[in-house]
Amino acid sequence: MLFLTIQSFAITGPPQILRACINSKDSTVSISWRPPSDACASFTHYSIFASYNGGAFTKIISIPLLSVSEYPHKINNSSTKWQYYLRIYTLCDGLDSLQSETLAIDIQRPQALELDSVSYDLATQNITAGWSQNPSPDTKLYKIYNFSSGNGDSIGVTTNTNFTVSYNPSTSFPVVIATLDSCNLSSVLSLPHVPARLTGTLDSCKRQISFNWTPYQGWSTIDSQTLFVSVNNSVYIRHTATSGGANTLIYNNLSLGDRLSFYIRSYTKARSITSSSNLLTFKTRKPNAPANLYLSNVNVKQETLEVSFKVTDLNDTWKFTLHKGTNQNLLFPESQITPIGNTLDYQHVDNQVSVDQNKYYYRIEAQDKCGFTLSFSNISCNMLLEIGDKLIHNPYIEWREGVGNYELQHSNDNGSTWNTLQTSSATFNTNDYQDSSGCFRVLAFEKPNNSFNTASVSSSNTVCVKDDMTSYVVTAVNPGGDNNRFIIAGKGIDHSTSFYQVYNRWGELLVQKPTDHAWDLTYKEQIIPSDRYIYVVKLYGFQGEKKTEKGILNVIR
Repeated sequence: MLFLTIQSFAITGPPQILRACINSKDSTVSISWRPPSDACASFTHYSIFASYNGGAFTKIISIPLLSVSEYPHKINNSSTKWQYYLRIYTLCDGLDSLQSETLAIDIQRPQALELDSVSYDLATQNITAGWSQNPSPDTKLYKIYNFSSGNGDSIGVTTNTNFTVSYNPSTSFPVVIATLDSCNLSSVLSLPHVPARLTGTLDSCKRQISFNWTPYQGWSTIDSQTLFVSVNNSVYIRHTATSGGANTLIYNNLSLGDRLSFYIRSYTKARSITSSSNLLTFKTRKPNAPANLYLSNVNVKQETLEVSFKVTDLNDTWKFTLHKGTNQNLLFPESQITPIGNTLDYQHVDNQVSVDQNKYYYRIEAQDKCGFTLSFSNISCNMLLEIGDKLIHNPYIEWREGVGNYELQHSNDNGSTWNTLQTSSATFNTNDYQDSSGCFRVLAFEKPNNSFNTASVSSSNTVCVKDDMTSYVVTAVNPGGDNNRFIIAGKGIDHSTSFYQVYNRWGELLVQKPTDHAWDLTYKEQIIPSDRYIYVVKLYGFQGEKKTEKGILNVIR
């Protein structure tokens, strides 16, 4: 019974020798093992035996401590032809011992391992390397190197199958990996891998982005590459697929104002692996149109048209284009006007017009530096005055607050002095002046515009009536009938200087009036009696004519 008890609590198995690793620098072999359990404290000592080059095993050391698990064996050279085993001795019967397996110096390097890919993480933009587990049974850890120098500068070790190579997306370099075993023997370095690096330039005028990138390095072949895009932080979608050898691409789906992010994903079928490039983001903006572009006036100025317009802020305006046409719905580019500094008021004189024959419509277009339209102004037109059977003109259009009133003016001296004949809230359409001579024009007055603090005045063309002077004098009137006025009629008469006089048979002057004023046959507020009266008419024409007419006025009741 005592023997059975001792056997139950004694060392139950031989020591497990793990490895024999040689340090070639100092010719030391590190022998390591895993101590067995010793529940009844039967351990007495370890003995290590060694054999060189197939010779007999000899004891090289005894170790009296169970907890020791490694011993450095100093040899005379760095020869790897040594073998070792370990024997453990117990107190159970004073003679028992257990022996480990025989183990040679470890010179077997781990199997070479290739990286699967080096890729940018889309969320963090960290550069991460990934690989598969090394199939070598003695795999202790993986060592990652920056291979920029060609020698390999260690940047870290890990037991995982991925490693963050760089936390700075602008720092990209060739990455290689090696596997280390328990003796720190290293596998051959892998091929260097470098992720694709994407760059690009934005051409806002062409509405496109030109991409360039360095293709992925490290795979034997790149089978295809795809550009992915996210618009305004939406999910990334495939946009354009290209061949594995391509390194340029044009993106044409650009709308200014969008935020666009891109990356290139590379594919290799041989290993069913992908790699993403860095993210490239463009934040564009829409060009700002000029604030309150307003065509404030189209004004006849002698034989030309003066077009005036205003803005309250130029913003991205590089030029203005004046559009013109005789049809409001068909305007063509006519002239270009370049903004000057911060000038906000502009005038353009158009000499290519016939102000007495046509109406001309104008509109201002604001353009950016690329020639794209930013905005259009309102459309305005000159007033064309015509005198035929009637005196008529078109309304002034497109003042923001509208027309306050129109004013018909007349001049006897070809426009040196103008006199107002009539004011109206509506356009003139009248035959009241068809027999009049002299020059006429119409003025339109803008209602006050609070946006620009303006009240423009637009003038029509000037129409001059220069008929030869003719006259007709009524010589018979009936105070009680329809023909009850003494009237001077005719054309080309300057009524401002022409006048008439009527005398009774005794030479008494009864009336004197301008020729455009009729006489109602009253004298001292009484209707004159039937009789024969003498009239004298002094006539002056617009073209310098002078004429005096005398005759008898018959008043019949």
